[in-house]
Amino acid sequence: MPDPFVAELMARSQMDALIVDTEHSAMSAEQLQGVLTALHPSDSTVIVRVADKADVYIKHALDLGAEGVLVPGVSSKADCEAVVASSLYAPRGNRGFGPRRASRLYGTRADYLARANDNIAVLAMVENVAGVDVIDEIATVDGLSGLFVGVGDLAVSMGHILDPGAPEVAEAVSVVARSCARHKVPFGVFTGTEAAAKHWISQGATLVTMGSDVGYIDAGIARTRESWATLS
Repeated sequence: MPDPFVAELMARSQMDALIVDTEHSAMSAEQLQGVLTALHPSDSTVIVRVADKADVYIKHALDLGAEGVLVPGVSSKADCEAVVASSLYAPRGNRGFGPRRASRLYGTRADYLARANDNIAVLAMVENVAGVDVIDEIATVDGLSGLFVGVGDLAVSMGHILDPGAPEVAEAVSVVARSCARHKVPFGVFTGTEAAAKHWISQGATLVTMGSDVGYIDAGIARTRESWATLS
């Protein structure tokens, strides 16, 4: 949600990481800056899920102070190489120079530039069959911090829009998990439930999501309705 107060509440969660979703939300660049400002006091690592793998979105999120980017739609080794290059400064990449806010958050500009390439998390999202088919190539890209599976989009690409839990989808996610294990690349997946998180952790996932701001509101409303029903 593009609201600084909601971000402040989430910042108190003491989670390992918080993901700000700009791909599937109405968050503008100005709102993203406000959310990142609200999250800054948090000890959680703040990752921005950018709207697209295009260079401009990656550069924008990092310049505003994101500690990492989660980049959707990576379907090939070339895609992944471009994502990494957009996230890192030369000589390791070609990130545009202009970290006006980011360079003021932790010391001086020189401090930021000295550690940016080593500290920025570059997470690529595999979300379709094309990406799964070449996952061993994607996983070998130098500078990649981890691979994340977008189960919803993957299910849609496989013809299971109404059944993301279909066995074929689960097997495709497992293909990614096994590739990450072979190449010693951290593997993550959007889970949403404790049961799903436990399952994928048992399959090698080190990055799992356990909820969202909108989801917490939905759950709270549902609990209130259940409680109200007992009073009627």
